[in-house]
Amino acid sequence: MIRGALLAWTTIAEKQPLLTLAATNGTLGGVGDLLAQAIEHHNTKDGTRFKWNATRTLRFVTWGALCAPVFHKWYMFINTRIPLPSKGKPFALGLAKRVAMDQLMFAPLGIAGFFIAMNFMEGRSWKSARIRLREYYLPTMAANYAVWPAVQTVNFGWVPTLYRVPFCSVVSIFWNAFISWANAQSASAVDLPEETPHTLIKPRHPEAMLPTTKA
Repeated sequence: MIRGALLAWTTIAEKQPLLTLAATNGTLGGVGDLLAQAIEHHNTKDGTRFKWNATRTLRFVTWGALCAPVFHKWYMFINTRIPLPSKGKPFALGLAKRVAMDQLMFAPLGIAGFFIAMNFMEGRSWKSARIRLREYYLPTMAANYAVWPAVQTVNFGWVPTLYRVPFCSVVSIFWNAFISWANAQSASAVDLPEETPHTLIKPRHPEAMLPTTKA
């Protein structure tokens, strides 16, 4: 059954890669956020019934769908710029170059883009976006580098290009579930992207944070 579903997905994706990846990544982003919300609620231990924040999930679905084509084009660009030999030291060197290029060039832009996009989807002002970037960007980048270079090593080395975006999204579901279970999010925590695993992210200057009201 799983094999049949994978074959069906591959057939559709080969004909309409960008549309298929957008739908898949958006769906996985929504699943990841819903699971994270459930775990966050469990961590509160306040005895109340779980109330799904559908608007928050929709933001993650939107972000995932919009980013998937960009990620796919980026992976294809890396393939072109850095060919990967089949084995030996040339393979290891090429793989290291791919991961470095992704993590030093694309990851910083992707995380910044997430914070800005989420800020405006929440109806907040540009001033709020600047504060969010100032307080959460560097801690999130540090957490990103603790995990994603290893994930992208597998991704660039052994996962076919068409499956790389879904692979990252599936890894993110389990990672976000784990950190949500281990770390109850504080009231001021920023919703982080499903493609950016993180530990408990705290603002760099808590005393300077604005009230979390919409502009």
